[in-house]
Amino acid sequence: MERDRFNWNTSFPPATLCTEKKYDLEKLEEYVEKNNSIKDKELFKKFVKSLLEATYLNLDSIVEYEGISGDNFVDLIYKFRFPFKPTITSSAGMEKLEVDPTFTEMGLCYSFNSQIAVYSSPEIWYNNSWELLPEKNTLSVNPLDGEVFINVINVTSGYQVYFHSSFETVDIASKNIRTSDNNFLQLHITGLAIIAADGIKSLTPKQRKCRFYYESNLPHFAVYSYILCRMECRASLAKRLCGCLPHFYRKLAGEKVCDVKGLHCLAKYTERLIFLKRECSCVANCEETVYIVDFTDEREWFLGSNLQWGMIEYPKMRLRRDVIFGFTDLLVYIGGMAGLFLGCSFLSFMEIVYFFTLRLFWFVVRYGDETNQKKNVNPISYNRKYIIHKWHRK
Repeated sequence: MERDRFNWNTSFPPATLCTEKKYDLEKLEEYVEKNNSIKDKELFKKFVKSLLEATYLNLDSIVEYEGISGDNFVDLIYKFRFPFKPTITSSAGMEKLEVDPTFTEMGLCYSFNSQIAVYSSPEIWYNNSWELLPEKNTLSVNPLDGEVFINVINVTSGYQVYFHSSFETVDIASKNIRTSDNNFLQLHITGLAIIAADGIKSLTPKQRKCRFYYESNLPHFAVYSYILCRMECRASLAKRLCGCLPHFYRKLAGEKVCDVKGLHCLAKYTERLIFLKRECSCVANCEETVYIVDFTDEREWFLGSNLQWGMIEYPKMRLRRDVIFGFTDLLVYIGGMAGLFLGCSFLSFMEIVYFFTLRLFWFVVRYGDETNQKKNVNPISYNRKYIIHKWHRK
């Protein structure tokens, strides 16, 4: 536990915002009017709307439409997505705050101040990139900075907002705060950070019982987090139950993406997919920050849907994962106990091992060579040399 809070920075609470309006109606109607190959245009529009609004909670409501495979669902979602173009400001003085569109189990959402949201962005998926990217210059704050806020203005839609660690994401089971259109939502947040000492990086994930984000063992994700591991479990379970992968996840070679019938099949197992009872074993993140909403204020706003969140009270402590008893401590412990009770040191044990292993080995080899030399000597010449040697001594 560390309490010198003025000597370290805290990551400003990252947020993921999922709008309730999922599609651009004007773009959809314009596309339908110009495309003469669509036979039932009204049915196509209903299908696209239901697809963009699909989550694990409403898969059975997706309208059936023939002629479009599951491989094209992601393209349709990105093509007819809701035009999310808010104005973003910060009291910390950052000129530009990056917003990363990211595919989640709630559809296409938008993340602020996140390090790993970019790995689920449409651009990364289309480029089929699996490389680790350099860490972004995210916003960090210190108690000396005072009150720091981020304002997202002119969202033009109701939304759900999720707060999570910078190296974490959100899924269908994550807690959120929802607000409707034309409301102003103000949130005060505090957090507890868990960092990792350099000593534990040399340990295996099994020894330390946690993983860093760059130690991914997940086939569908280039990085690791606890939530991404849970999403990997859902992807595997969906393939076992219905033989296909939901479009929420990145497709691998040889995998079949669920069409409408496949998604309707998954709707039968909604509770099992969301809660993953006894079907997933994931370790925690080695470094993360847990955020808590201390204050919430929501009121009607004539300028549209706005969001403001920030930190007023900073955490007074943080936790550090460290090696309490390492190999060096073990050597000191053994040497001290041996010196106290046996009168010897660690070097004495090494000498014992040396005499019974390497020294013994070379002794046996040398003894064998001398024995072989004696066996190969001619007895007559040996006796003659012995008599001559004895006569010279006399």
